[in-house]
Amino acid sequence: MGQKKKFAILIGLSLLAVLVLRLPQRELSGTGALETLLLSTGAAVMEGEIQYYATLEDSYLEMSELEEILLQVSDLLGLQGGLVQYSEGETYRVLDVSGKTTQGTDTHIVVQSNPGEENSFPPQTYLLITCRDTSLANINTLADRLNVVIQPLAPGGRLSYYLSGELPGRLSSQEMSDMADKALTSVRGQVIEGLWQDDLVSLTAYTPLLEQYLAADGDRFNLNLAIRYDSYHDKTILWAGYPIIHSSY
Repeated sequence: MGQKKKFAILIGLSLLAVLVLRLPQRELSGTGALETLLLSTGAAVMEGEIQYYATLEDSYLEMSELEEILLQVSDLLGLQGGLVQYSEGETYRVLDVSGKTTQGTDTHIVVQSNPGEENSFPPQTYLLITCRDTSLANINTLADRLNVVIQPLAPGGRLSYYLSGELPGRLSSQEMSDMADKALTSVRGQVIEGLWQDDLVSLTAYTPLLEQYLAADGDRFNLNLAIRYDSYHDKTILWAGYPIIHSSY
């Protein structure tokens, strides 16, 4: 083997070693993985949203019972103000309230109960909490708080969240694809499914650095990355979701 070829191989191995050392070596939190994804692209984090969804019980509750649950959840999250909305029909009872937490996070809480159908599906009561903030620190705090104070009240619920960021101008489809690959590499992500279009790249991926994941058709996934050009604002918008982006993009 010639000296030039040996030298080239050594350089390649050195660069690979540097890349591996830069990759996270331990488990990340969900928000930590999303932040790493966005920062690797150079995008500034603009906003984050977190959702908690849980089935409370298999029964059709009265409005007074739903109101008690809503007040409990509001107190646990430190919700301030907000007008409670009541809605009822033959097949549903719904209570919801929107307001801000003591941290200033926009929060929406919905408690819904349905009577079910005989011989089809049982009655059920659900809880949905949605929190949105421009502060990543507040999103991190809320993720921990939902796990600590809401899980005991509504066990078995699912957390999902996403962060959004932006870059000025328009990227080519190849540039968006390369950016998505670079972002997933930063968290050891492997693409499970993807959509590549002129102004949109959307990838579902799996990383072993996150403890939880969803499974479908034998595949595991726990990351969702989307990059789209916004022609109205002339910006490239990025979304990073765990385990999926639960909003339209």
